[in-house]
Amino acid sequence: MTNSVLFITYDGLLDPLGGSQILPYLHSIRQHPRPLHILSYEKLDRFKLGGESLKAELASFGIGWTPLSFTTRFGKLGKLWDLSRMYEVALYLQLKHRFGVIHCRSYQAMQVGVLLSKLTGVKTLFDMRGLWVDERVDGDIWRLDNRIDASIFKIYKRVERSLLSNASHIVALTERVVPELHKLSPDMSATISVIPCCADFEHFVLPTAEQRFSTRRELGLPADAYVLSYLGSLGTWYMLKEMLQLFGEAAAQREDIHFLLITRDWREEHESLVSNLGLAHLRARIHVHEARRDQVPSYIGCSDLMLSFIKPAYSKIASSPTKMAEALAVGVPVVSNAGIGDIDTMTDRLSAGAVINLDDPNSLSNIVSSLDSLKDMGGHALRARAKIELDLEVAELSYKNIYEQMEHSL
Repeated sequence: MTNSVLFITYDGLLDPLGGSQILPYLHSIRQHPRPLHILSYEKLDRFKLGGESLKAELASFGIGWTPLSFTTRFGKLGKLWDLSRMYEVALYLQLKHRFGVIHCRSYQAMQVGVLLSKLTGVKTLFDMRGLWVDERVDGDIWRLDNRIDASIFKIYKRVERSLLSNASHIVALTERVVPELHKLSPDMSATISVIPCCADFEHFVLPTAEQRFSTRRELGLPADAYVLSYLGSLGTWYMLKEMLQLFGEAAAQREDIHFLLITRDWREEHESLVSNLGLAHLRARIHVHEARRDQVPSYIGCSDLMLSFIKPAYSKIASSPTKMAEALAVGVPVVSNAGIGDIDTMTDRLSAGAVINLDDPNSLSNIVSSLDSLKDMGGHALRARAKIELDLEVAELSYKNIYEQMEHSL
């Protein structure tokens, strides 16, 4: 079936990332319309809780789903086992259904896509999502002073070049990474499309004044507070220390400053960080809340300014934070640090907040003095500007055009 798609992902549809970034895109693919089948890896505990209901939901839309079990033990050997299963099951599905396009989300999936392409001639869409190999090094997951990790890194750099050179079409998240891809794989001939991480503007709606007040009351935030917010995990890449320092500097000057962290990751180590930064006396103004996906729009929307500080590294030239699109959709400006993907140019183009150089000792105090002017950037006008570039419908149209190009070349 030349217009059918097999979507392969090592991330789970039942993971938080699956609900926010993968499923919205998959539903849009099905609406093109074209037959769609998904191969994903799911955590056992999450599958027990929601697997059957999600399978029924997908089936109601005519979407097939083959969930495999994600291996949580045995370290690197467990990952190799998962990859071998991905090869086996994907080849079976391709031989059974004869998909016209294999949509490969990130590197492991694309390794399988290359094999299917060589064996069956199917077209492959390499949806990169970032410079995965270098992210492993920049995030200290692979340490180059370790002989085994260094060997794996060298092998995967060769694999990366092969994935790029064998792709029928490539999707990157940023314009900034495109020249780098040509350096990584000089013999690459695939067309590269840039599609930043978008948000579903029908889900992330601008709250009314009454809704903002209600959410603040629910979260224990004063109605007249100036609320800084942060959304997401607190692991490897996210600079909580610097965000807390900004909050502390602002709170020292203004009694109305509160900090809302929307995260599932708050641990004792983060409480210790608050104390070590000398902010224990401000702990009552730091509010930590978990949120379901349906709660996220109102939680972000009750804030005045979102913070998004990400560890700058070579691999981050390829990153497009989803949280930025979600904040702009609900009319909340964003303060980011420089050097992350296309954020610098996008923030300026959309008048969407501010980008700061954290190496500048005056950077945080400059933001504190600009809090009110940054807040004034928010609202309906900001949402309207962002919608033109960052609405999920924009990404849907881009993927539709890519599929049509690939199908016409079959």
